[in-house]
Amino acid sequence: MDKYNIESLEELAEVLKNRRRELNITQKSLAAFCNLSHNGISRIELAQSDAQLSTILKMSKILGFKIILEMEQ
Repeated sequence: MDKYNIESLEELAEVLKNRRRELNITQKSLAAFCNLSHNGISRIELAQSDAQLSTILKMSKILGFKIILEMEQ
């Protein structure tokens, strides 16, 4: 199981985009699942938009991720 330590919007965008591509899901299909426009997904993947948490949660579920918050030591 891959783990990602996301520290920026750009890193999150890259991980989401790469996973979508691995699964052969189009931006248009992902947009439909998330109730967004194709342009909305594109802007998230280019880190040009601060997506709502609810959108990130939907995208994560569709792409097979679970989000874990961990306290820093």
